[in-house]
Amino acid sequence: MSFLQEQWQSHRRQLNPPRRYSSQREFEADWVGGLRRRYGLSQEALAMMAGVSVTTVQNWENPGSRKNIAPHNQDRLRDIERQLWIQSHVTLLEPCPPYIRALHDLLAANRDDSARGLAQYLIDTLPENDPERPRLLHWAGLAYSIADPLSLKARDYQAAALRALGRQRGPLAAAIENEVLGSQFEDLLKMPAGEPRTRQAQELLAACERLFQRDGQPAYQWNALEVACRAPLPAATQYRVLNALNRLLGEAAVRHRVMSDNAYEAVRPAYSGPTLVN
Repeated sequence: MSFLQEQWQSHRRQLNPPRRYSSQREFEADWVGGLRRRYGLSQEALAMMAGVSVTTVQNWENPGSRKNIAPHNQDRLRDIERQLWIQSHVTLLEPCPPYIRALHDLLAANRDDSARGLAQYLIDTLPENDPERPRLLHWAGLAYSIADPLSLKARDYQAAALRALGRQRGPLAAAIENEVLGSQFEDLLKMPAGEPRTRQAQELLAACERLFQRDGQPAYQWNALEVACRAPLPAATQYRVLNALNRLLGEAAVRHRVMSDNAYEAVRPAYSGPTLVN
C-alpha cells in the first residue's frame, strides 16, 4: 500500500474527521497543500525538494486531476514531511551528546522503533540530576510523537521534560530550555481544542513560571502570558500572569507590548478599565 493510500485509509477510519473527502484523489490534493501550508513552503520550494516541476506540484494539489500521485513521489513526500517535521522541532545544539545525535539519525532514517528503544534505555540509565535530562526527555517525546502526534507516551515524556526544566544551570541550559519550550508551544498551537490542549498549556505555563522564579528573566513571564492567551487558558489565569508582568515591569511598558503584539490580544480588554497593578 502506498504512503498516501495508507494516510487515506487512516483518515477514513476516524469517527469524526476534521474534514470529509469525496475521493482519495481529493484527500491527496489537500494533503499536499496542507503540507506546504504547515511549513510555509511555496509550490516552487516543494517542487525543488521533491525533484519535480512546479506544474507537477500544481497537479498534485488539483483535486480534479485525473492522475494519481506516483508511488515513488508519494515516498518522496513522506520523506520530505519527516525532514520538515524534524527541522521544525529540534536543533542539534553543540556540544551535542552522541546519543542525541544517534536519536536524530534514527528518526531521520524512519527507524522510529529503534529511536524509542534507545530513548527508553537512556532514560532508565541517565542520572536524574544530569543536565542533559530535560533534552533527553524532550527527544524521547519526539520519538513517539513523530509517528503518532496523539501518543500518550509522547505526552508523558513531554510533560516530564517540562517538569525537569530549571533544575540545573549550565552553558547549554537556556538553549535547551528554548528548544523544549519552543517545540512544545508549536505543538500546542496545532492541537485541537479540548482537554489535552488545555493540559499541555498548563504544563507549559507552569514551566515558564518555574524558570522565571529561578533566574528572574521577564522573557519567561511573557512566554507564560502568550501560552495563556493563545491556548487559551481561563481569563483568570491570563490576568494573573498579566498582573505579575505589570508588577515586574510597570503597567506602561506592559500595556505598550500587549497593545502592539497580537499574541496578547486576549488580555487587551484589561486596559480599558482601571489599573491592574495591586
